[in-house]
Amino acid sequence: MQDDRVRSSLGYALVRAFRSVNRATSRALLPFELSSEQAHILLILWIEGPMKIGELQRVLSLSSGTLTGAIDRMDKAGLVRRVPDPIDGRAFRVEALAFDAKRRRAIESTLEGAETAAFAPLTPRERQELFRLLSKIGGHE
Repeated sequence: MQDDRVRSSLGYALVRAFRSVNRATSRALLPFELSSEQAHILLILWIEGPMKIGELQRVLSLSSGTLTGAIDRMDKAGLVRRVPDPIDGRAFRVEALAFDAKRRRAIESTLEGAETAAFAPLTPRERQELFRLLSKIGGHE
């Protein structure tokens, strides 16, 4: 590449890093027949409990269409279900369906392992700083 604008672009570097981490996570999740996106949705629901679509969308920073499509596929696969919101009868919450505890631990462990491997080239201090900076630009600091 002769033009250095792409090579020196922070946005481009961030997108490349995201794709690299996402691909590695997706490969690690193949035995579970889950996409990276689906596994992260499940993880959030396991940790936080049932959530409205909008809440889940904000936590995961996914577009409405992407999240709705993922939830539709997960619903068909028996991974999640939509239930009426007990407070707002017009709204629905998404909840993870019961999972075998051993499989759930394996999925969680796989996600943690994939993250550890993806960021292994960084020192603990660098990982902490990267997290701080990404949180800052992501509006979560």
